[in-house]
Amino acid sequence: MGMQLIFVVETNKSCNSDWIYIKETIEQFYSYERTQIKFTPIYMDGKGNYIKKQKEVEKKIKQYSATSDKNQSRVIYCFDCDEYDRKQEDLNFLNDAKLFCQNAGYEFVWFCKDIEQVYIGKQVDDSMKKRRQRILKQANSLSQLIKKVFQKSYIELKQVIF
Repeated sequence: MGMQLIFVVETNKSCNSDWIYIKETIEQFYSYERTQIKFTPIYMDGKGNYIKKQKEVEKKIKQYSATSDKNQSRVIYCFDCDEYDRKQEDLNFLNDAKLFCQNAGYEFVWFCKDIEQVYIGKQVDDSMKKRRQRILKQANSLSQLIKKVFQKSYIELKQVIF
């Protein structure tokens, strides 16, 4: 039996920053049978597009299950919401997105305030996200950063993912 983990992330495919942080975290903390786990990123190109990605998610699930009746998929939507504590519309967005995930049977992950805030402790301008992530990866400091940030909470993360 294979397992496909579909990560629906806010970034676009060319920037890819959210997926790089997530994938690097998985690689840092988990050993898994590479022939049995398939990671599939889907890029929202903005958090407001999460409902529009439903067809793409369903297509990926169908494609994977078509290869074996025993294959399963889990969907994990990853969001951030920069101003949830100051803007009611951002808080409403989070609540709506969480409800969407619950109704669809998907996992809901929220990076407060954004993924860079979680990993490096500060927000990064959108125009600098790809560059910042690339610098960290090239310097091999992304792995060290991930260890530092998640060492204490990796068990909870493992329970969500696997």
